[in-house]
Amino acid sequence: MIGRMTQGQLIAGIGAVVLLVAMFLPWIGTSGPSLPAGITVPSGVSTSSSENIWKGSTLDVYLLVTVIVAVIPALLALTDSAEEFSFVSAATFLLGVVAVILIAAYLTVDFPDGADRKIGAFIGAAAAIAIAYGGFRAMQEEVAGEI
Repeated sequence: MIGRMTQGQLIAGIGAVVLLVAMFLPWIGTSGPSLPAGITVPSGVSTSSSENIWKGSTLDVYLLVTVIVAVIPALLALTDSAEEFSFVSAATFLLGVVAVILIAAYLTVDFPDGADRKIGAFIGAAAAIAIAYGGFRAMQEEVAGEI
């Protein structure tokens, strides 16, 4: 079943699944106000919180579109209709590159003040790089198949 997919489609598809999972992991960690000396916090109460990309950012919509477009070539290869939509690999590459740029900008320029970067952000960035690389490989494999 996986034998019909090219290596680029497989890389982009796995990257898309990882990016989708990373979108639900914490991306932003905030710590609450510091308490004066002598005041204790009851057990089970935390003064810090973490949020995933779905809260407080419009980046989530773009990343979801990137996931959907990156999975399409793999699904089309499994149904033997990949030849009908050869432009999807190019779209996967372009969306992956833009996702890498947007995540990098979000983590550097657009990140909330006083917040910590959590593991989900770095996994998401790595997955976006995998999607871009997979799209690039899929385009190369399509061109090599035509020659």
